Order: sequence, then structure tokens, then C-alpha cells
Amino acid sequence: MNGTITHFYGRALTGQGMKNVYKELMNEANKVYLLKGGHGFKISKLLTEIGSQYHNKNANIEYFHDPLFENTVEAIYVKEPYNLLFLYAVDSSLENVSVNCDMKEISLDDCLDSEKMTRNRQQFEKFAEEKQKWHDKCFKALANALTIHDDWEVETRRHMDWNGLNKKIEQFFKDIFQNKPLNREGSETHRILGTLTPAGARDTVPSITQSIEKRYFIKGYPGTGKSSMMKNLAKEALKSGYDVQKVWCGLDANSIDMVIIPELNFCIFDSTEPHVYFPDTNRNGDQIFDIAQFCHPTEVEEENIKSIVSKYRATMHDAVAYANLYAEAERGIREMIDDAIDTEKFKTKTNFLIEGKL
Repeated sequence: MNGTITHFYGRALTGQGMKNVYKELMNEANKVYLLKGGHGFKISKLLTEIGSQYHNKNANIEYFHDPLFENTVEAIYVKEPYNLLFLYAVDSSLENVSVNCDMKEISLDDCLDSEKMTRNRQQFEKFAEEKQKWHDKCFKALANALTIHDDWEVETRRHMDWNGLNKKIEQFFKDIFQNKPLNREGSETHRILGTLTPAGARDTVPSITQSIEKRYFIKGYPGTGKSSMMKNLAKEALKSGYDVQKVWCGLDANSIDMVIIPELNFCIFDSTEPHVYFPDTNRNGDQIFDIAQFCHPTEVEEENIKSIVSKYRATMHDAVAYANLYAEAERGIREMIDDAIDTEKFKTKTNFLIEGKL
């Protein structure tokens, strides 16, 4: 019987810039294989082949996807008992990071045909210039969207029954933990729920929660305490000795969209836009956690919110358009790199990863 496969995004295009949790993931692993240089689409194919090999050995695999290109992988995490991370260095900050594990760096720069790269240098620089331009416009639009989203939160907070919500949360925490702390120290891990992509907002909630028995779907307006409640839940779980996985928001890098407590076979997540989900009638453990019932905006706030939502959607529409142009330029760069890679040298450098001769 094969192991499980779970899909995440490796990075997220947020209002604060490009977010990733790879440094945290590196500290989860016993050993990290860090691929450097030669960043074309062939890296994704290599990582996918590595994942398939370990999946056939009944290992549980996590695939981390590129936010700019559908079905493109930038990291593979082979879980217990292997605890191996195969990661492409998506930015230079990952190349010199200090981690609590054994790390092997594999440079692919010498697999590139330098003459081809030199001949195509002008086109490469043109793509790089275009990439930077659309990158900056995309993240500026996302920053504006986040500011507008903050205005949305101001309106919803005006008429919140905070006392009622706090009582509901207090009882909820009691029901979850049942005053049964574990005699151990809990650990904390990090993932990303979703991201803006050239196709719009995308997430991997069905994959993340596929085997979790108890799923709580939060319904509530922006600014009504969803993320704060989940942060407090994670804090309480860790204090009680439970392991916690924080799954971060794809727009606001400081907000949590999901908390998973593996020992309790439990998760709770924000199931409102842009990742709208409802309980599955075929799954007995699915329930709604209703925060919206404690928010009662007046007609004035409702009208203000309509105007804010319209601005927010228009700004996100712009961000998606810029993300498409950003990805188009990045595709040109990666295809040029792939074309310049010496296939035989690439295979010689990387075959040991596929063959498991580590």
C-alpha cells in the first residue's frame, strides 16, 4: 500500500511580499538536499520523480508547488521515517541559512552551457527586466488590496458582540482539550494554505484535510477574530503538550488560516472567501464554527462594506493580471535555462537522488 500524498504551495504572493516557510521546513527535516542554480522547469520534473520513488516505498510525501506555474513543484518533503527534504533554492536567502539538520548542497550551475547563455544574454536580460517590472506591480497591487481589506475589517468590528464570541471560544477550547494535557512538549510546524496565482486565488484545502477526522469550518466576516482565535488555539495546544501545525494565509503573511492538531485528528480553518468550503454531509466530523452570528453591521456599514468589497475585488483583479505578466517573463527565463542545460551533466549530478543512493 502506498503512502499518502499531500499538496501545499511552497510560497505565497502576499501583501507583504513573497512568503515561504522553507526555513521552518528545513528545520523539520533530518537531512536537506538543496539544489542551487539551473532554475528551469527540469528541476520540477526531477523533484516529482524523487517523490514518486519514495511514494512507491510507502512513504508519506508532501509536494510544495510553485505559485506561478500550475503542476510545477519546487520542494518535496518525505516524511517519517525518512524526514528528507529535497528543495530548490528559490531565493538566495535559503543558500546560507543555519539549520538544525544535515544539509547537502548540489550546485547545477556547471550543467549550463555557458556559450548558449552568453549568446542569449540580451534576451535573458530583457526577460529579467520584464519580470522585475511586473513583479513590482503585482506586489504593489497586493499591498493595496491588503490595505483595503484592513478597511473592511474596521467596518465589521464596529458591531461585534465580543463577549458572546469570547464565551463561545472559551467553551470550544474546553471541548477540544477536555482538560487533558499531555505529559510532553508540543512542537510547532508551518505550512501555507494558498496563494494568488496567475489563475486567481488557489488553495489546497481538500488535500491538506483529506485524512483529518474532525474539521471545523469557520464562517465569519473579515476582522471578527478568526485568525486571533486560531493563534490562541495553537498557543493553548502547545501549552497542553500537543503538536501544532500553523497554516498561514496567502494574502496577509501575519495571519493564520488553519490550525491542525494531529494528536486530536483535528483542524479548524477559515472557510470564507477566497477559500470557501462547507461541511461534507458524508463526513461525520465536519462542523461549522459560526462567528458571523456575533456580527451585526447596520445598513450604513453594509453600504460601506459593499463599496470596500468592490474596490478590493478590482485591486485583486489587477494583481492577477500582473501575476500573469510576471509569470510569463519568468517562464521565458526558465525555458532559456532549460535549453542551456546539458542533459547528461544534469543526470550525472542528480541521478543519485532518484535512485535513493543518499
